[in-house]
Amino acid sequence: METANGTRVKIRFKCRLQDGKVYLVGARDTLDFVIGAGSVPPALETGVLGMKPRERRTIRVPAAEVNLFPFPRGSHFAMETESPPGTGYEFGPGEGGDVSLSLSKPFREPLPTGADLYFEVEMLAVEGMNIN
Repeated sequence: METANGTRVKIRFKCRLQDGKVYLVGARDTLDFVIGAGSVPPALETGVLGMKPRERRTIRVPAAEVNLFPFPRGSHFAMETESPPGTGYEFGPGEGGDVSLSLSKPFREPLPTGADLYFEVEMLAVEGMNIN
């Protein structure tokens, strides 16, 4: 079965900017939606039409549609590396033999204004047809 208007789908995705920086959307990397319902940008809906489970595509979502993506404002960041945002821990000897702990978080920068996103999409399910 392949996707068509009105089909419920589940995709796995990774977003990139044109220059290759990874654009993460929180901790979520899957999305369920009905094609044609308007819950995701039109370019993403159109881009998944005709896909079958396990199929992969890269879909460009123009800057004018990026704000239509269904995630909380402020959750989008471009990253310099493939690593997701998180907390790093460094342990070392402290004064008097105690253990010293320092916390660090990777630098995150906001999505540049007017930037298109490239969704690397894998179709996981089409109306109940799941991949294993």
